Amino acid sequence: MPSKRRLSDAFTLVELLVVIAIIGLLAGLAVPVLSKARDSGDRAKCMSNMRQISSLYLTMVNAQDGVLVAASGGASTWYEALETNGYINRTGDDQKDVENYKKLSCPKALTVLGNKYDVTRATYGLNTYIADTNNGPTRIAQVTKPSATLLIGDGDTMNSGTGMVMNLNAAGNSIMPYHNKKSAITYFDGHAEFIDDAFLTKVTQKAKIKTEGSEASVFWKGY
Repeated sequence: MPSKRRLSDAFTLVELLVVIAIIGLLAGLAVPVLSKARDSGDRAKCMSNMRQISSLYLTMVNAQDGVLVAASGGASTWYEALETNGYINRTGDDQKDVENYKKLSCPKALTVLGNKYDVTRATYGLNTYIADTNNGPTRIAQVTKPSATLLIGDGDTMNSGTGMVMNLNAAGNSIMPYHNKKSAITYFDGHAEFIDDAFLTKVTQKAKIKTEGSEASVFWKGY
């Protein structure tokens, strides 16, 4: 009998080890799947928020006879213009407003800063050339190829580390690749897409931006 008990105990231990090994294997297989699903959800949320803000901006522009609003100018920013014109609601409570803007932001961008995010705007930047009287269009009618002209995109981190920049350009405030080495952007026709580094490199060459009609010029200036 003792020998049988020992045999039974040993067999049960082997079974337990096999079960543990199987659970470990399944967990190892599940982690990449769950990570991929989370990334897909973040991408979809980012695109949805970006389209929503783009739609609000374009609605505001159309309501003022096609006059474009610059990323910033004087004491106002394009986010403040959206608030002033009633397209984005401000509660007057800065902390609540920060939280509300987080809901309109890119989930991946927010993870870069974590709990440091405390600015009253979303994580997206507006094309700096928009409404620039020296370098770009001032009215939407001047954007001749809206399906190829940048409106907003994933913004870079501010120097303070408390938020993302509100404007995008080819000279410092870069469009950032938060989505598996790709960046989320929207165009003037309202559609959104992910672009890679190869495309960004091509359209951020300053000499080409100055060449009217080039892909880079159309991307930033609309013509």
